[in-house]
Amino acid sequence: MAYAKDYSLEEQIISRIARFFGPNDELQTGAATYCGIAGLILAKHTRAPRLILRGTSRLSLNLLADVVGGMRGELAIEALKTSEEIFVMAGWGAWYMLMSPAQVDMYGSANISLIGDMRKPSVALIGARGLPDNCTNNREINWVVTNHSKRLFVPKVDFVSGPGWVPERASGAIKYGHPQYVISNLGVMDFDPQTHRMRLASAHKGVTPQQVQENTGFELLMPPTVPETEPPTEEDVCLIREEIDPLGVCRLDHARGPQAAEVMAEIRKLETALAR
Repeated sequence: MAYAKDYSLEEQIISRIARFFGPNDELQTGAATYCGIAGLILAKHTRAPRLILRGTSRLSLNLLADVVGGMRGELAIEALKTSEEIFVMAGWGAWYMLMSPAQVDMYGSANISLIGDMRKPSVALIGARGLPDNCTNNREINWVVTNHSKRLFVPKVDFVSGPGWVPERASGAIKYGHPQYVISNLGVMDFDPQTHRMRLASAHKGVTPQQVQENTGFELLMPPTVPETEPPTEEDVCLIREEIDPLGVCRLDHARGPQAAEVMAEIRKLETALAR
């Protein structure tokens, strides 16, 4: 296995997400970000061929399409599930979710419901939706954060949409769905096995542990030496660039403002060129 020497932030994140999986994993999976979707596809290509991938929109289906031979849109669907079947699968723990929270705290609890006082919130979000089920029935859950900041990494979430390492886990009331990793644009966090506090497991290429801490709203636990996040392999980079995301759509996870507009313009140009 040869590590790539030239790779982007997105390629490093995609490769790290793919390493969440192994050859025996076959749970139906879902992701909330472009890099998350690409990471699942890369895992299916390289490490977990039995993975069943879930798409709920035309956009995610298009990015997943290469798994079934380059087909696009609805043609990429391998199976259809009814709402009833989906809820049964969720109750059985047959999901593996990569979720993108609006807030996450030092014990891994996540919020996608509201910001501020729950009796009079300053911002109303989409609501807890499936997080209570995912965080109590899944084998585990991982959080994906596209913009690591103190606004998102908070000491205590304003509303617990999905429980992290809460006291109910210690008492045995909640047995499944614990958070394992938080992967952001700055690094990878996990949870100390004794205290269950969030700690910095690795920092991405070009990022220092101090930069991660400065953008976190609570004190991260730190090992004596924080390693750099494992690079993607040459095979990973080749698959990402040539098959999984040749248009560079995953760049939209981290592009902001004018940069996002520039990325979108580049994607449209590439898409037009490839269609000729």
